Amino acid sequence: MIKTFKLIYLLAILPVLLFSACEKDGTHIMPTLKAINKNFDIRGFVLGDTLEQYFDGVKVRDFYGQVRTTGSMNQLAFVKDDINMELRKKSTGETIYRQKFNINDKESIVPNFYFDGAKLSNQYTYPSPEGNAYTINFYMEPSTTATPFTVNVEILEYLYDDTKPDPIIVVSTKVIPVMENIQPGSWSAYKEIKVPVFQDQTQSGTDFYPIVVVRDAKTKEYYVNNNRDQSTISSIELPYDGVSAGKVQSMYLNRKQVSAKTYFLESYELVQLFPR
Repeated sequence: MIKTFKLIYLLAILPVLLFSACEKDGTHIMPTLKAINKNFDIRGFVLGDTLEQYFDGVKVRDFYGQVRTTGSMNQLAFVKDDINMELRKKSTGETIYRQKFNINDKESIVPNFYFDGAKLSNQYTYPSPEGNAYTINFYMEPSTTATPFTVNVEILEYLYDDTKPDPIIVVSTKVIPVMENIQPGSWSAYKEIKVPVFQDQTQSGTDFYPIVVVRDAKTKEYYVNNNRDQSTISSIELPYDGVSAGKVQSMYLNRKQVSAKTYFLESYELVQLFPR
């Protein structure tokens, strides 16, 4: 089903001029530029399938993960009064979004959109907080390197020694399971995160710091390069004593390959991207 929005949608399309150029008597001719609209913004999130963006039948770019306007991408070049834009599923070529832009339009705001691999909507759907509970769910991008994973809160007991190259010295770790054996490629159920309870000091002069880490469900190794810091999801907010209002969080994760044996963990919190 094709969804058509009446709101203005403009994207940087200067490169399309090159593709849209025509030939006359065998000579490559650049179309006459009539106007450039610089007042554009687009935001959204795509997973499950890549979206391809076309202007007047010419492919401009792919969308996957977070979609946002950056740099000169807030411009649309007009060589005629109207431009037609389509978003197509890369896997099938199906057009799921279509919009026409006019040279006289002044504002260029695209409603936030969420594409789950099957359908396009203007909102990522999530439950409302209940009481003072902190709940969370996870999605791991099903890349060729993705494996089932576990999420834990790890409370680090540490010393700080500024005479050392790495001044933070972890002396003990308390592990609090959050969710186990999460499968890549689909959203997990929501699970409540309890207030971390710190353990007694194992030695004087230490302090405590809770982090949220991802481990391989089978090997129990840290998920990214078997490194604790690189497997930490720093954007997750943990509850603490005295919090009066609950919170819902939805974490998109992607273990991206940098080189043959090196990875990094990309993460987005979708509730922040789609506030109500």
